[in-house]
Amino acid sequence: MNCPRKCSFYGTTQDMDYASSQGLQMFGERWERIVAERGAQAALYLADGSATTFRQLDDEARAMKPAGDHVLVQGDAPEVLRALLAGFLHDVSVHLVEKDRQRRVPSIPPPAGTALIKQTVGGSGLRRCQFFTLDQIAADVDRLHAALDLGAHGVGVAAISCAHSFGLTMTVLQTLFNGVPTCFAPQPFAQPLMEAMKHHARVFLPGVPALWKAWLMGEVRFGNVSLAISAGSPLTLELERLALEKHGLKIHNLYGTSECGAVSWDDSDVLRSDARDLGSLLPGVQTQTDHKGRLVVTSSSVGLGYDELLPEERYGGGFFTTSDQIDPSGERLMFEQCIGGGINVAGRKLSPAEIGEKIKRAAELPRVTIRGASSRDPERCQDIVAELDVPQAEIDAAFKTKACSLLAPWEVPRRWIGKS
Repeated sequence: MNCPRKCSFYGTTQDMDYASSQGLQMFGERWERIVAERGAQAALYLADGSATTFRQLDDEARAMKPAGDHVLVQGDAPEVLRALLAGFLHDVSVHLVEKDRQRRVPSIPPPAGTALIKQTVGGSGLRRCQFFTLDQIAADVDRLHAALDLGAHGVGVAAISCAHSFGLTMTVLQTLFNGVPTCFAPQPFAQPLMEAMKHHARVFLPGVPALWKAWLMGEVRFGNVSLAISAGSPLTLELERLALEKHGLKIHNLYGTSECGAVSWDDSDVLRSDARDLGSLLPGVQTQTDHKGRLVVTSSSVGLGYDELLPEERYGGGFFTTSDQIDPSGERLMFEQCIGGGINVAGRKLSPAEIGEKIKRAAELPRVTIRGASSRDPERCQDIVAELDVPQAEIDAAFKTKACSLLAPWEVPRRWIGKS
């Protein structure tokens, strides 16, 4: 088993401190300009159409006095937006954690210049902390804003979790760095989504394929959706075709990772001919492959690194080696497969070790092996498979209820394999 080791970071302390002050000044100046130009305009809409203005957000954030060395945020888009702004303005790192998770204390002190700490599993299957400066955050936000022309597409709809990088960068960070309003949809289901969107003439809607399938099969009306974006797991040609034929809506495939930000996107208005097609590289992003065929990304939005690093991993100094085998030789990236240890369930990356440990404790078992397997539902991507040292005949409904008592709903295995 490969054991993680604590990380060291590129650059001297003086370099990092200088970058930190420069990034803080940059954000402060950008935000002050946004407030000066749009202070009375809505920055955050709730589902009922009520709104908080940019000036109100600014007043709230400046009145906050973050205590300690970080701001912990576990909540929905409104809470995330306010915490990020307060942290950025007061030069305190913001640690972003999903609502159902506990904070992972970084195994090393965050490097100088850290403005944002993400806590995620990613393709590796290991939950770790990732560190980002304001400059690295801005590079990703601005790259997407320019390439997707988000300023011309109205309000960003936060229907997916802002604790995940895709939702975070496409919505609330666009509000803070570029003045693009965010609309919060409290639930990603059809009716709450339509209630949230109906107040706006134009919206752009980020979603994972599983949600796009639910929206398309449901009663969601997309008349005011000016831009539809999918990321998190592979977008099938069938789903893309359904959106175009049923609603005249082109879903644009976006590829990226939490560690390095957006990498490529399908900017065409016609159906792709190959489901592997991840689109063209975004401006300022360069790629190559390593000896295992994994995509190596070079860009200004690559983070500082993890708090722990596995052997053969490369993350930091502007480079990140993904867990994805991708062919970058043509004009468009072509996805082959992910060879990391993480399990992708409907765009949510899960840790096999965490799931296995919970089942072991709940069912009082000596050994549990958890792995991912291709799902019959392509939008789900993978199913969780549990392999146990228990006779198959004993794995009945009562056993599964006990074994899953510590699991979140999305962590529950769909397949159970015992001893024959």
